Amino acid sequence: MTADELMLTIFVIFLALAFVRMLAYRLYGEDPRFTQWLNRVDSVPYWSRVIAFLLVMGAVAYVDGDEYFTSVMVSVATYAMLGLGLNIVVGFAGLLDLGYAAFFAIGAYTSALLMTQTHWNFFATVPLAVLFTGTAGAILGYPTLRLRSDYLAIVTLGFGEMTRVTFTNWDYAGGPNGILQIPFPEAFGYVFQTQFDFLIVGLVLLAVAMIFAQHLEHSRLGRGWIAIREDEFAAESVGVPSLRLKLFAYVMGGMWGGLAGGFFATRIGAIDPTSFTFSLSVLALIVIVLGGTGSLPGVLLGALVVVGLPEVLRQFADQRLLIFAVLLVGMMLVMPQGLWARIRRKPKPFYGLQEEEGEDVAAKILREHQVQMEERDRRHAAAGHRVIKEGEAILEVEGVVQQFGGLRAVDNVTFEVRRGEIFSIIGPNGGGKTTLFNCITGVQRPKAGRIHIDGRSVVGLRPHVIASRGVGRTFQGIRLFKNMAVFENVMVGLYPRHRTMTWQAMLHTPGERKDELRTLQESRRWLGFVGMEAVAGRLATELSYADQRRVEIARALAAHPHLVLFDEPAAGMNPTEKVELDGIIRKIRRLGITVVLIEHDMSLVMRVSDRIAVLDHGSLIALGKPAEIQQHPAVIEAYLGREEDDLMERAQGA
Repeated sequence: MTADELMLTIFVIFLALAFVRMLAYRLYGEDPRFTQWLNRVDSVPYWSRVIAFLLVMGAVAYVDGDEYFTSVMVSVATYAMLGLGLNIVVGFAGLLDLGYAAFFAIGAYTSALLMTQTHWNFFATVPLAVLFTGTAGAILGYPTLRLRSDYLAIVTLGFGEMTRVTFTNWDYAGGPNGILQIPFPEAFGYVFQTQFDFLIVGLVLLAVAMIFAQHLEHSRLGRGWIAIREDEFAAESVGVPSLRLKLFAYVMGGMWGGLAGGFFATRIGAIDPTSFTFSLSVLALIVIVLGGTGSLPGVLLGALVVVGLPEVLRQFADQRLLIFAVLLVGMMLVMPQGLWARIRRKPKPFYGLQEEEGEDVAAKILREHQVQMEERDRRHAAAGHRVIKEGEAILEVEGVVQQFGGLRAVDNVTFEVRRGEIFSIIGPNGGGKTTLFNCITGVQRPKAGRIHIDGRSVVGLRPHVIASRGVGRTFQGIRLFKNMAVFENVMVGLYPRHRTMTWQAMLHTPGERKDELRTLQESRRWLGFVGMEAVAGRLATELSYADQRRVEIARALAAHPHLVLFDEPAAGMNPTEKVELDGIIRKIRRLGITVVLIEHDMSLVMRVSDRIAVLDHGSLIALGKPAEIQQHPAVIEAYLGREEDDLMERAQGA
């Protein structure tokens, strides 16, 4: 079998596997037998699956013995490493990077200079190449953290070109001629110089890169990245520090690019600036989009297609690039999510998790929440802050003003919410209720006034900092991470609870594994608390509106807050679902959590509330107990236009 025939056979096998996989999920995704088989596959350690696959690829190259085929496989491994790094930036964190070739270049030049100027061994240069490119990622990431979409793409494109031009004009790096006669790698007296030797080195580096990338994806950090990609606003509000995680994405992505670049330099033996043009960044982007954005196996398949398919088409000479382009378009039309798309739906997410016995879910959560509250109070006292007792003001809003141009959305509002109560805010649409929530949670900074939570000012703090201080919230329009599974949404809500370091996540240390297991268990409990455990493995988009509301509530509660803000949680619910919501709110109060509620359903508000504030055109027009609000003339006029009987009728059953 010739090299071209062998590569074509491999393409057919992998494309067939990808197509069968897609059909299997569509046809049998809910079948218990298929689910059981998937769970058995998932129980096999990822590292062993990666190593087994790469060993098979190495064995095929060894048995075939064709130098050309082996050389193509080395290039596939190089592009796969490059794609893994870009996948962290684009696939996980959702940051469009059009200058990724810069990291590849920095890694290549670092290794090449160390090997030629200081005579270091290639393997000794790898850590420095990775370190330098990670630093370059931080340099690129820091000033671009607040840029998005087109602006971010332009800046990264400029960074890539700036890096190439710098090497072109840097005499120490050989200028436009580059660096020649780069030594081969050497280990224990053996010199790696044949294509099969380079394939072995490339597969080992690729295995390490894939395993580390998989560890990151399934860690607290990886969930944070994906949450930012899905909805940065919601991610910040549940405690995910988006700016910091974006910076980490650039650093991690740069490190993978440096690894690929260093290997490329020693394998080619000579590099120059023309090896690192914009077209290389585009090819790396095609690798991850074609394979499936965010999919690690997809990166391998994408690299195989992008590198290997043009070689298979060599016999068509001048027409091969046209045929290649047509085939790429065809594959994307048939599989728009990629050849090996990341499927986040998981039929049995708690498979293998030990069943808990004894107390019911509510009792377990109550016990855990009491422990968390006691620990938070101890930390609060140790920091010199006064501990807020039951019945004392946990939220103080004084003279808050928020203005947009000439419109005062919130006008000199003052009230306090006591620890342990259910406090509702009502009023006509456009009254400033959600704007006030945004001021409290740090989404917007008020123009004037003060907001204290637990006796400390929160004005000017970022949303994730306020969330980490024990404040949860839901949104007027549901803001779940729609392409994440239900249980993953709740696990993101647990982000502030744990402090796993990046290196622990990458190495998948025992401490990190323990944290992940605890996070999974807690997500299960909170889903059970709101009655959603049965659908934990489904995508958030597959749930009904009311069920999505329940999941959003579970996510807001996951970090054991002492204050939660619910923005119209009953919107879109039928009467039965509203009764169930009533029960959930009361259960939350029994946990000792203070609830602030924006709601238009007057019957629900009057039933559950201890006190009610009424906003009209941004001003506070009434504050009191439900019975007082029902009779308040200003409320009747502002809210229902003098129709007092309507208000009384809507409040019946309270």
